[in-house]
Amino acid sequence: MENQKSQFKRNLLLILIGLYVVSVGAFVYANYASEPDLQKWWMLLLNVLIVSIPLVLVFGSIYVLVIAWREHSTLGEVNPRLAKIIHWAPRVAAIMIIFFVGLFSLDVFEMQASPLELLGGFLMHNIPALVMLALLILAWKRPAVGFVAFLIAGALFSIFFVRSIYALPNLALFVLPMLLIAGLFYADWKWLKPRPQAQSEAEG
Repeated sequence: MENQKSQFKRNLLLILIGLYVVSVGAFVYANYASEPDLQKWWMLLLNVLIVSIPLVLVFGSIYVLVIAWREHSTLGEVNPRLAKIIHWAPRVAAIMIIFFVGLFSLDVFEMQASPLELLGGFLMHNIPALVMLALLILAWKRPAVGFVAFLIAGALFSIFFVRSIYALPNLALFVLPMLLIAGLFYADWKWLKPRPQAQSEAEG
């Protein structure tokens, strides 16, 4: 049984790593094809690092959710080590996507404007990141709130930022990560059993 579980995890991990490599390659190639004269090696490397933030989040979240779902559906619970990962995964993933969204506000500093105007533009562009940060603070100890909040955030991003076929990459970079964060919060909320009070006190 343990060998089957290990084989399943290994196969799943290899599939997701393969999908990650293909996805990074597709995004970098699309970027290079659009502006081949402006792409230097360090710019391509920077693009790989930036695009890797949401992609690692996506494939890492899928791995955790699939393993947790399989364990929960067969055993009725998840082991303590996996439970700890499930607890922290949505919070770390939310910080990653907030950082990623915030990176796009740095474009403001390329504009020719006064420092005050640049600061105003920077804050305006950071409204989505600041809203998600507020949601994360509210959801930190309330996974049910995190589930609902990031589900709504994903839906709103899809409405405002995926308005045409040319904006489909935004599904992978913004919407899917948020929906998976919602899924991780759901797993933390529904699949993790709270420890008995007596056990908690004994361990404390």
